[in-house]
Amino acid sequence: MPRVVLTLLAATLVTFLTLSTTSEARAETVVESSTVENGYPANLTFKLTARADTEITDVSLSYSIAGRGTGALDKPKTLTPARNLSTEVVIQVNSANSYFPVGSDFSYRWQITTADGNTYTSPDQKFFYLPPGRDWKSVANDFMVVYYHGDRESLANQYLRAGAETYERIGRQLYGIELKQVPVKVIMFADEAESNPARPGSGGRFDAAVTTCGTKVTNDIVLVIPVACGSADRTDTLRHEFGHILNETAGEGSLAKLPSWLDEGAAVYAQSTPGDYRPAVDQAIQARRIIPFSEMGIPATNPNQVQLYYGQSWAMVSFLIEEGGPETFAKFMSTIKGGRRVDQALSDVYGFANMTAFEDSFKASVGISQQAQPATPAAQATPGSQASPAPQATATPTPGVPATADDSSGDGEVSNETLLIGGIGVLFALGAVLAFLVSTMMRNNRKAAARNAAAGGPSEQQWSPPDGPDRPIGP
Repeated sequence: MPRVVLTLLAATLVTFLTLSTTSEARAETVVESSTVENGYPANLTFKLTARADTEITDVSLSYSIAGRGTGALDKPKTLTPARNLSTEVVIQVNSANSYFPVGSDFSYRWQITTADGNTYTSPDQKFFYLPPGRDWKSVANDFMVVYYHGDRESLANQYLRAGAETYERIGRQLYGIELKQVPVKVIMFADEAESNPARPGSGGRFDAAVTTCGTKVTNDIVLVIPVACGSADRTDTLRHEFGHILNETAGEGSLAKLPSWLDEGAAVYAQSTPGDYRPAVDQAIQARRIIPFSEMGIPATNPNQVQLYYGQSWAMVSFLIEEGGPETFAKFMSTIKGGRRVDQALSDVYGFANMTAFEDSFKASVGISQQAQPATPAAQATPGSQASPAPQATATPTPGVPATADDSSGDGEVSNETLLIGGIGVLFALGAVLAFLVSTMMRNNRKAAARNAAAGGPSEQQWSPPDGPDRPIGP
C-alpha cells in the first residue's frame, strides 16, 4: 500500500477518535452550582444548577445525617426536562411529620439522569445545620463540641468541663462504657426565647431537666441555655441531658428501652446535686406519700407531681447504687440492654422477686412501714411482672351490718375503723338511755304536779339540766 494512502488512513483514524472523544465529553453531566439555603427553623432548601449534552429528565437528592445510620431520597416537586436547568428540593426540618435538630451534620449528593439513560452522581457534600445570622464558634475536647455565639467562650468551657466530669464519673466509672457516637454536640443558646424555635414543634416528647433549660434530642445532640434550673450549678442541665445519652449507651438496645424512672433517676444522679428534686421526695417520704412504684414506669402527667417524680426516680436509682455498689448497678443496666425486662433484671441482679419487693425494700430503707403508707389508687401492673395486690379503699359499713376487722397480719388486732364504729354505737346507746330517763322524770313530775294541784299544793316545776354549758343530748 502506498505510503500516502497509509498516511491518509492514519490521519482519518486520529480525527475519528478525536471527534468521538469530544462527543463523549460533551455528553457528560456538569453540576455548575450546588448550595443549601437555610430557612431555619422551618426548612432547608437544597438548590442545584446543572447542564448536560442531552436533556436532563430526572433529579434526586440523596442525603443522610451523621449518627443516624439511615438515609433518605427526595425529588423536586416539578421538573421540566432541559439540557440546562435549575431546580430545588425543600426539606421540612421542624414540622408535625419531621424534625431535624440544629446540630445535624448532613451529607448529601445529587443523582442526575439524562435522556440517553445515563445517570450521574455528584461527589458528597457536607452541610452543618445551625441557626443562621449568628457568629457561631466552638470549643471542643475529644468527645464533645460546645457551640456558642457572642462573648460566651468562658461559659462554653465551663459546660465542656462539666461534660468531661460527667463522662468520667457516670460513663466510665459507673457504667464502664465508651461512647460510640461522637462528638456529642451541645448547642448553647443565649436564652429561652432564642432556643424555643429549635425545639420540636410537633408536640413530640423529648426529655429535659427543666423543660425550657435543656433538651436531649438525639444520641449526640443536646440543646441548652446557660441558666440555673432547679440547681445552683447551671451546668447541671448539661450533666442531666448528657446523662440520658450515657444511659442510652449503657442500658438500651435495639429492643430494650429503659423505664422512665430509671432513665430520669440516673440522669438526676448524673447532676452535681439533685437540687430541688431532693426536698420534694424528702417531704413525700416524711408524709409517707411516695408514688407507687407500679406508676413510675411512665413520666408524671400531673404537673403537681413532676418535682416528686424526678426526686423519687433519683432516690430509687440511688438506693440501687448504694444497695449493690456501682458494679452491680452497671450490671443491672447491661442486663436490660441484653434484652431482659426490668423486673427480670431486678431479680437476676438484685434478687428482688418483682417491683413490689423492690418497693418494700426501698420503703424499709427510708423508714416507711407497710401499715403507715396511705392507701393509693390501684395501678396497672408492669407487663410480665408479678402484680402486687391493689390497695383497697376503706368501705363504709352498711348500717346494721357489723364491720369485720382486717386480720390479714394474723395478729388478731382490731382495726381503728372497727373501734370508731363501736364507739359511735355506744354513744347512741347512752343517749337513748339518758333520753328515756329524762322522759320518765318529766312524766313523774307532771303526775306529781297534777296531784299537788288537786290537793292545792305548789304549781308545776319544769326540769332543767345541771349547771354548766349547754350540751346536746345524744352523741
